[in-house]
Formats: sequence, C-alpha cells, structure tokens
Amino acid sequence: MIHQVKNTEARAILAHPGLVETALAAAQGAGLPSDRVYLFSDKPNDSIHGVSDWRTMIGSMQEGGQYRWKRMTEEEAVQTVATVNYSSGTTGLPKGVCVSHHNLVANVEQTIFMKYLHKGFGPHNRPEERWVGFLPLYHAYGQLYTILMATKLQVPIYIMKQFQYEDFLRVLQTYRITHLQIAPPILVMLSKRPETSKYDLSSVTDVLCGAAPLSKELQNDVAKRFNVQINQGWGMTEVTCGALHVPGGIKDEYG
Repeated sequence: MIHQVKNTEARAILAHPGLVETALAAAQGAGLPSDRVYLFSDKPNDSIHGVSDWRTMIGSMQEGGQYRWKRMTEEEAVQTVATVNYSSGTTGLPKGVCVSHHNLVANVEQTIFMKYLHKGFGPHNRPEERWVGFLPLYHAYGQLYTILMATKLQVPIYIMKQFQYEDFLRVLQTYRITHLQIAPPILVMLSKRPETSKYDLSSVTDVLCGAAPLSKELQNDVAKRFNVQINQGWGMTEVTCGALHVPGGIKDEYG
C-alpha cells in the first residue's frame, strides 16, 4: 500500500571519507562506539574507515519472514517506549518526548474517530482515498498519518523522498490524490505560485492543516479556489501528536 515516488531532483548522496572522519571524531567525543556509526545514502557503500553501510543491519528475507512482533500486555504497552520524538522548541528548548506504544495506538484511534465523525460514512465504508506522504517521518505529524493511520486504514500512500513543490503538484495529478495533510506554507504556495495552474488538482477533496496558525483568509481562499474542505488540527509532540481536531464533515471557515 506504500509507494515511493521518484523525485526528479533527487540524487544519491555518496559517503565521503572526510565526512566519515568528522562523524567518527564526533562519535568519539560523545562517547559513542564507532560500531554504532553507519553510512547512509541511496546506494550501497563500501566500508570507509571501518564504518559499514546501514544495510548491514538488515536481516535476510528469511529472517524477515520469520520475525514476529512481541505481544505486549496492557501494562507493557503503556510503559514501553516506541519512539523518542523531539519537540520543535517553539516555546522553549527542544526536548525528547518518550512516546509509548499505548500513546500511538490511542492517538490513531482518536484521530480516525474525529476524521470521519460527521462525514456520513466511517473508516470501513468510506469512498476511496489516496494520500501523499511528504511530511518528515521522524516528526509526530508524519508518523501519525504516513506511518500509522495509512497502515491502519489501508489507504494507498505515495511517499516523496523530499518536498519539491512542482513534484508535489505532479504527484497530486498523476496519482489522483484525494486527501492532504499539510502545514500553512503549502497553502501559501497553492494560493500564490504560478506553477499551480499547470496541474489538475481536482481529485483533492479534503485537506487537514496543522503545525502552525492558519488565517481564515488563506484557508478560505484555497478552499474556494480548489473546491476543497480545509479543516484544522492542533497538537504537540508532548501529547503524541493530535490534541484538537475540527471534526470531519464540519465546514470550518474560521481560521
């Protein structure tokens, strides 16, 4: 159900010996063993200064087929950290937030409930949806929708390796994307940038906007221009992700 979209501007970043030396020095200064440092790029790399390609961590197909997730008790799910997400530092210093498996499952269920609340249909009898994933996957917003909700709802999602505006428009047109999860700067681009008019965005019906304040003027301009429903959500890393969500099916024009 998850597709990777090739970015026309993307290029493989090959490991450079000088960068590896710098990384090893930084790891030593931080007390991190050198065997915990790996080379990351689009293409496999030979070992450099004893540092291996990250793909050496991956098990075989046979090992993958035999793997089974540990079934946690309710108490273990509450206490076990699934991910450490870092807050943006908007109102203070960035901080690592320990998010449990229970936190993630609960927030997915809450968000799905709000997403379809007044739609006239639910997650099991909804019209076909197709999403595009360009939000960072290490960020709470991207984790909630691109990784967790898309999997739970079995919605096809097209993953962009990096965000380039015209590539984004091309993906919307080519794959007939129906729902967007975005932040206000994307709406500014849709409203202002001339490239937008070259693409057919008529498949998009619903937009969720979060991560920063959105004025009603911008919200309503884009909603009217593209005939889409734009609803807003508010959250923060410390509450897993979503905290407040305008219910799906509610016409929100208030910014």
